[in-house]
Amino acid sequence: MFNNIEQLGIMNAMDEKDLVGAAVEELNRQTKLRAEVNYLGRYLKNTIKEVDAKLNLPMTQTTINIECKKWINKANLPRLLADIKAHNPDVQTMLVTDYINPNIAAQLKELEIQFLDTAGNAFINQVPVYIDIQGKKPIKPSIDVAMVKQMGKAFKPKGMKVVFMLLTHPELVNAPMRTIANTAEVALGTVKQVMDDLIYQGFIVQKGDIGKVVANTKALLDKWLDAYPANMQAKLNQTLFATDNPEQLKAINIAEFGGYWGGEFAAQRYQHYLKAKDFLIYLEPEQKLAFLNAARLRKPTINEVPNYKVMIVEPPFEIKKIQGNLTELAHPLLVYANLVTSTDPRNMDAAKRLYDEYLT
Repeated sequence: MFNNIEQLGIMNAMDEKDLVGAAVEELNRQTKLRAEVNYLGRYLKNTIKEVDAKLNLPMTQTTINIECKKWINKANLPRLLADIKAHNPDVQTMLVTDYINPNIAAQLKELEIQFLDTAGNAFINQVPVYIDIQGKKPIKPSIDVAMVKQMGKAFKPKGMKVVFMLLTHPELVNAPMRTIANTAEVALGTVKQVMDDLIYQGFIVQKGDIGKVVANTKALLDKWLDAYPANMQAKLNQTLFATDNPEQLKAINIAEFGGYWGGEFAAQRYQHYLKAKDFLIYLEPEQKLAFLNAARLRKPTINEVPNYKVMIVEPPFEIKKIQGNLTELAHPLLVYANLVTSTDPRNMDAAKRLYDEYLT
C-alpha cells in the first residue's frame, strides 16, 4: 500500500500526464504534426517528481525530452531553467505547462528553450519544422475550479503569512489553530480557511500516526512566490533611501536597532558570492529614525537614480519571527523572495544558490 505522500505523488504525476496530453493534443490540432508522447516514470519515493516524457516528431524523426511544470512564473523560472541546464546540458528539453504568458514566452525564445502550453502557445525549432504560436489566452477553468480559486485563502495577503510560517516551521501544521493564528498574527478564522484550502490543494496531507504533514513543499513555495509580489511585498510599508557611503552602511551593527538584513547584502552574507549593490533592511518603525541617523541615509532627490539604493521595510510579523540562519540576517525564504522579484539579473544565480543551500 502507498502512504499518503506517495499517493499524492502518483496523483500529481497523473495530473501532469493529463497536462502534457492536453498540450500535445492542442499542438496537433493546430499544426497537424501528429506528435506523440512517450510517458516514462511517474514519482519518486517521498519526493514529488516531474513527469518524465519524450515528444516524438515523426516529420523530423527526432525526440525531445519533456519537462512538465504545472506553474511557470517569474519567480520559479530561473530555478527551473538552472535545473534543466544542470541535469540535461547536452539534451534538448521542452517545457510543457498550463499557460505561458507573452513575457515568459519571449524570454524562453531568446534562450532557445522550446515550449508548449494547454492554451495552444508553442515554440518548436526542429529543422525543418519551425512553429511559433503566441497570444493564445489560458483556457477558462470549469465552474468548480473557478469557485475554488475565488474562495481560496491560502495565497491571499493574510493567508500568505500562514503559508510562510508553515514553510519555515512545518511542525506548526499539527499545532492548535490558535497557536498558528498567534504565530502568523492572523485571525483564528483565517487559519481555518487557509488550512482547508491547503488540504484541498494537496499541500497538507495526513500521514498515519505522524499526523498532518506539509507535502509537495517545492510546489507550495512556487505558488507562494508567485503571489508574493502582489499579496505580501506590496502590502509592506517600504521607504527608499540612498547612501553615499555603502561601506559605512555595511559596517553598522544592525542588531543594535533590532533589524535584519534582507535582499542582496543578506545573500552576500549567506553565501559570500553576490557583491551587494542595493540594500534592503527589515526594521521596526520605532527604530527607523535612529537607524537613518546612524547610517546617514538620505531621501533621493526628484528624478535621482541613486548609485546605492537602501530600502527600509517594515516586517510582515513581529521582527524576531523573520530571523534567519545567521546573525543579523532575515530568513532565507524572505531573502530568496527579495532576489527573485528584483529586476536585476545578477540576483538570479544568487537566488538559485541560496535555494539549493538553505531551502531544499
